[in-house]
Amino acid sequence: MGFTDNFGNPEGLLGRLMLVIMDKEHLPMAEWGFTQFDIPEEADILDIGCGGGFNIKRMLSRCSKGKMVGFDISAESVRKAKAVNKGEDRVEIVQGSVEKMPFDADSFDLVTAFETVFFWPDTEENIKEVFRVVKPGGRFVVINNYGDPEIDWEKKVPCMTRYTAEQIKSFMENAGFTDVKIARKENLFCVIGNSSQTGRDNQRMI
Repeated sequence: MGFTDNFGNPEGLLGRLMLVIMDKEHLPMAEWGFTQFDIPEEADILDIGCGGGFNIKRMLSRCSKGKMVGFDISAESVRKAKAVNKGEDRVEIVQGSVEKMPFDADSFDLVTAFETVFFWPDTEENIKEVFRVVKPGGRFVVINNYGDPEIDWEKKVPCMTRYTAEQIKSFMENAGFTDVKIARKENLFCVIGNSSQTGRDNQRMI
């Protein structure tokens, strides 16, 4: 596995180094992202692609009674996220793939995905799996840095497929999310979709 492959699934020594880099580089994006949505006081929250677990820690500080599940495909990420949140009884860290998550339907009030959907196996289909685990009335929040549009990032990072905010919005709507909104700051974007009963009824008819 080359260094760039660790962007999507950190492994071994290179993966541990990548997690350190990502934790530092993603902080400004995370700080901006947290200004774009509210975190319910007693929410059940799932953070997909939780990486080193620092966003879990940040969200816990914003919901004193909520519970967090961090979910990541990388064993290295899971190890570090557990270490970062050690001793916190409101946190569970789970390893697995977004293709089929080990959670019951209607489990979470809020699902977040910071800088991860570009690395999902099939983002449009995987967002349908996210919709399955969001409670009626819950939300799905995607936050990404699109990067310099003049750079061929897919060539630099072969495990990555970039999508625009508009494409993510379309994927969410196709999955059943409603009232999907986009916010931007320079190359950053945040897409928020709501899990309404109307969206669920529409999905059952498809």
